[in-house]
Amino acid sequence: MEGSEEGSPVVLSIEMEGQWRLYEAYNELHGLAQEFETPFDAPAVLVVGHQTDGKSALVEALMGFQFNHVGGGTKTRRPITLHMKYNPDCDSPLCHLLSDSDSTVAQEKSLQDIQAYIEAENMRLEREPCQFSAKEIIIKVEYKYSPNLTIIDTPGLVAPAPGRKNRALQGQARSVESLVRAKMQQQRVHYIMP
Repeated sequence: MEGSEEGSPVVLSIEMEGQWRLYEAYNELHGLAQEFETPFDAPAVLVVGHQTDGKSALVEALMGFQFNHVGGGTKTRRPITLHMKYNPDCDSPLCHLLSDSDSTVAQEKSLQDIQAYIEAENMRLEREPCQFSAKEIIIKVEYKYSPNLTIIDTPGLVAPAPGRKNRALQGQARSVESLVRAKMQQQRVHYIMP
């Protein structure tokens, strides 16, 4: 029978429709849990890799929009946690940046404001002796193309050259590795290593 063989357009369309229904059911379940104030943890994905491996670019490809500066060099000096929530009414990403001093306070910010905040934090940390911080930047995102998912973008691991002249970089590398290991030990976290 034409059109009914495995791999045919008809079968693939049915499979895609089934996946979409599952996605919709998951989002509906998550929405009901929120409505009834019942805990329902979304899966979390931790993105780990070396500096300039493309971790932030991978996160942005998963999200469908750019939230951070990408390119060579260190672009992530603090872990960035993105709590994504499916919202069929949001035609563009609706973002809230959680306060560093009080995680119960969130301010609505544009993507450009969030990018500017991340860049300012990177520049501030670059001037400090450690140059990295374990304190997360937490962003809540609602978007009609977002799954209910948490993505954590971590600073890139650094492999400094041995020797006395590279002691500062070696210290930074140990700091970043410790920070990333601590994130990896959290429960219910899946890892992606580009």
